Amino acid sequence: MNKAGRLALVKSVLSAVLIHQLLAFAPPKKTLKQLEKIQHGFLWAGRADAHGGHCHVNWRRVCHPLEYGGLGVRDLERTGLAFRL
Repeated sequence: MNKAGRLALVKSVLSAVLIHQLLAFAPPKKTLKQLEKIQHGFLWAGRADAHGGHCHVNWRRVCHPLEYGGLGVRDLERTGLAFRL
């Protein structure tokens, strides 16, 4: 699968499942970081782990909206915080 297809899966399936869970409870930050790492690895390398040369763009940049040069992937920590306000 190409990167565009993986991006679509990360945005539609992986993020949606995780966001649904964020509505129910507030997981620890460590858990959120591990989940983002899985998303990150799948997006860049097509598997659950990616290191060094596989990462083309900083993950924070990927989480920016399309209008600001990002890829529109939701930042799980910030999204969870917004749900709990």
